[in-house]
Amino acid sequence: MQAVVFDLDQTIFGANRALREGVAELLEILNKLGLAIGAITNRDHRAIVQLDEAGVRHHFRYIICSDHMPVPKSPGAMERLLARLEVEPHQVVLVSNLYSDIVLGKKSGVAKTVGVSRGVEHSTVLRAAGADHIVEDIPAVLDVIQ
Repeated sequence: MQAVVFDLDQTIFGANRALREGVAELLEILNKLGLAIGAITNRDHRAIVQLDEAGVRHHFRYIICSDHMPVPKSPGAMERLLARLEVEPHQVVLVSNLYSDIVLGKKSGVAKTVGVSRGVEHSTVLRAAGADHIVEDIPAVLDVIQ
């Protein structure tokens, strides 16, 4: 793998918009491994500000939000993000808690999709979307990306 693309809300950030436990450490490890890190979100530029405030923005090479494209979670937006990260889809892992993001990853041809579950019922939804791996928390992403 050459890159990891994250969804932000409910994946990197929790419901209270606080950074989820283990995220900063995971991003640090991914950077040390030489992986490009990107993000894709339906939110506007305030998501980038939130990453700054959480002290992790510097880990992300490129972020696509609604200020960059009218539909930031689309195959075209994913293609643009991967071009900015200078990687091909087969070199990428997509990490999200959303059914629609897992489907987007599949449509975009990424190598792996990792669903971050919030319980048994939610993992069934992610599995139905075609997630290659399902993890219970962000630190477990490291176990399945390589």
